[in-house]
Amino acid sequence: MRITNKMRKRALASIVDFLTKSGGATRNEIIDGALKAYGLSRSELEDFSPKSKNSIIRSYIGTALNDLMNKKDIRREGERYYLAKEELVIIGEDECQNEILNILETGAYSKEEIFTRLEVYFGTGSTLSFKDDYTLRSIAGNVLFELVDLGEVEIVGSKYTLKSNLCEAIYDTPLPENEFKSKFYKQLWMMGGKFFESFVANLLEKYYTLSGMMVVYCDITGGSDDGGIDVVLETVDYLGFNEKIVAQTKCRDRAHVTEKEVREFYGAMNASGATRGIYVTTTHFHPSAEDFLDSCGDLVGIDGEKLFELIKKTRYGIKKCDGGYTFDTAIFTR
Repeated sequence: MRITNKMRKRALASIVDFLTKSGGATRNEIIDGALKAYGLSRSELEDFSPKSKNSIIRSYIGTALNDLMNKKDIRREGERYYLAKEELVIIGEDECQNEILNILETGAYSKEEIFTRLEVYFGTGSTLSFKDDYTLRSIAGNVLFELVDLGEVEIVGSKYTLKSNLCEAIYDTPLPENEFKSKFYKQLWMMGGKFFESFVANLLEKYYTLSGMMVVYCDITGGSDDGGIDVVLETVDYLGFNEKIVAQTKCRDRAHVTEKEVREFYGAMNASGATRGIYVTTTHFHPSAEDFLDSCGDLVGIDGEKLFELIKKTRYGIKKCDGGYTFDTAIFTR
């Protein structure tokens, strides 16, 4: 008999739910108790023929119970079985919202697809208890409802997608800094993540060159297998000291960068043998992410404000003229 993931998950859920309520039980008591979650009729419960629904589901539950024992998620004392104690995953609403926006930045997804991705991100699917799974789905459902209500997310068919509210950039009319900055970031978002990786690579290369360093290598490594690193640079200063600098880029219009994301990049940076790391985002960093950045002497974060200051310093991507700033059309061309 082959048990599908859906069957296994339902059987596991019924066992955990029963043992959570009962505290402990014998094997037969667990199977009988878990079976109630399937809502079989009295006649179905009394049918013990080999191919009956009752017999098949009992087999599912028995196999799932063995799996839990093998993984030591259930302990046995004499004839009775008990749930092993386990910490639940704590889900924050803000982090849940940020991750939903991150997911939707990559495309349109159904609610179930979003839930599945969130389970992987938070790790609730790897815990024994299903309480954190239910909590995650409840929080995520509320967040999706609020995002739709606020007009940030829309439903097209059965898929959730970010609502596009970007406008075409004005290239030839000088604008005051604050007004131009808004247009500039909207244009970055329209160009997309791949363009932003290239933009940051060229921006950093120009910055280090203007700072008196020789850039001997600059490349974009972004992709599904980039290991958390989008840009790699190698520089040599006047005295001959060599640096390997790696950068991660996030071209976002809403979600801030979390501590978890920065920690993951820091791990990738150290694994690559880099001497310094730069995390670049068009938005901002969560306070806990800023605290982590401050604790690392070889890692810096560049948020939207600092990024624009760097752009002004290098004059990369923009032109300063009477009346404000305009775009450098040679760079902002698809």
